[in-house]
Amino acid sequence: MSLNPRRYDVRELRWLAGTRAGADEAPRERPLRQPNRNRAEQAARSAAFTEVLQRQRGLRRVVDGERPYLRSVPSVPEAEREAADWLGYLVDVGGHLRSRDALSYYAELGWISPAVADALERRLAGFDAPRHDRPFSPADHRISLVSVVRIVSCASEQ
Repeated sequence: MSLNPRRYDVRELRWLAGTRAGADEAPRERPLRQPNRNRAEQAARSAAFTEVLQRQRGLRRVVDGERPYLRSVPSVPEAEREAADWLGYLVDVGGHLRSRDALSYYAELGWISPAVADALERRLAGFDAPRHDRPFSPADHRISLVSVVRIVSCASEQ
């Protein structure tokens, strides 16, 4: 049986380690966030993601792995709305600077072309200051990939 330090109280661990702050003086820290154990929610997210990817592949009839997924900014209203919603989400979560970095990262990954990244970066200034301003999580990047595929799907339906 192995010991898991995450199961112990931080104050007790500090006291055992002999730090200057005793068990009563150490600030209380928040407990670790438990992973989402709701399997139905996870299955729904996975199914929605898979459906969007299959929809995109079916509409474009592309070879698996063809990148970048989004080669140009579509001019159809549905795609414009999807792009605006996505950019609003990025700015709201991570702020303008992190959103710019994320768009560059997506261009490096091949999700969007460098020209699309530049065009979308120019649109970021039109969004208000963020409510949260935190680093992006893997879930935020998954949302971005789904948004990219939705934009591509809108362009493919023309």
